[in-house]
Amino acid sequence: MAGHGSIAHPKIHTQFQPILLKGHERSITTVKYNADGDLIFTASKDTHPTVWYADSGERLGTFNHHKGAVWDVDPSFDSRYLLTASGDGNARLFNATTGEFLARMPHKGVVRCVSWGDGTKQFATAADPMHTRELGTINIFDFPTADILAEEPSPHQDVEFRAPAYTPKREINVDDNDKAVCLGFTIGDQYIIAGFDSGNLIKYDVETGKEVMRKKLHTDRINRISFNRDKSLLITASKDCTATLLDPVTFQIIRVLKTERPINGAVISPTHPHIIIGGGQDAQSVTTTSASQGKFESRFFHMIYGTEFGRVKGHFGPINALAVHPYGKSYASGSEDGFIRLHTFDVAYLTASDYVDSDIKNM
Repeated sequence: MAGHGSIAHPKIHTQFQPILLKGHERSITTVKYNADGDLIFTASKDTHPTVWYADSGERLGTFNHHKGAVWDVDPSFDSRYLLTASGDGNARLFNATTGEFLARMPHKGVVRCVSWGDGTKQFATAADPMHTRELGTINIFDFPTADILAEEPSPHQDVEFRAPAYTPKREINVDDNDKAVCLGFTIGDQYIIAGFDSGNLIKYDVETGKEVMRKKLHTDRINRISFNRDKSLLITASKDCTATLLDPVTFQIIRVLKTERPINGAVISPTHPHIIIGGGQDAQSVTTTSASQGKFESRFFHMIYGTEFGRVKGHFGPINALAVHPYGKSYASGSEDGFIRLHTFDVAYLTASDYVDSDIKNM
């Protein structure tokens, strides 16, 4: 890890060799660890979400039955189920162990993101409008009952749709000429927070579907939102080249991190006061840009001081997705180049001082 920027704190002399995961044919759209940190789930613009062992990078299997790009995946807290969001207008529910296709949730437009609540009682999706005269939606579902999962689909349906169809308990229409790009439940599933194409961050009440709070955080699309482990902090990653750390309760801005290129992912370390961000030059310009010019590195920032203290290179295209191990042992990055790089932190990093004054810690 190379040190960058003006920083008054000692450098962390650490280096680690990544494991390169190659199983996708097109650019990566999302990377996520399960709650235990032993599995990594990935998706790309091909039609095959994939699960890997997090310690070795060995591929376990794929989840089929998609007819379009898969934009998002989310494993349940117990790793029994997997949700996927697809460009074919369907969200899908799988048995994460066997790969069995359990149910599908039809939408009018492209499904951009999926998210479980705390547990497996409910989940949410966000979908684009089918036409410009329609509105995008955020949809809240209860977990399908045993009777619904036992329904026999029509044998005349294509295999990609041969599962019981399931409708939401609540549908929230979003603003005209806007669409939700990413979302997540707050602690206790009381609210859903969604990031929008317009740069707005909006909070909705889960029970009523009513808007509770909004804030114009960015001047361009919010590509990703990510909570810390106890959901007391939220960070956004935006196309406007900034990442914003804030309080998810009040939307009070704590820190803004600025870069020279669009940010596609940002995650908060569960063990250090560090933020990892990734992005790079827009995909359409990549073919004429070298890796050094495109800013395709993962960049490490100190959460308290806002200083950049390290970069990790390796990708040959913009980083589209980042995920950090739930116990801080490693992080994974997925890129436009179709590769996932799994980085396991060494002892020097894991035991490094956080350089935070005791007065700040005791506040």
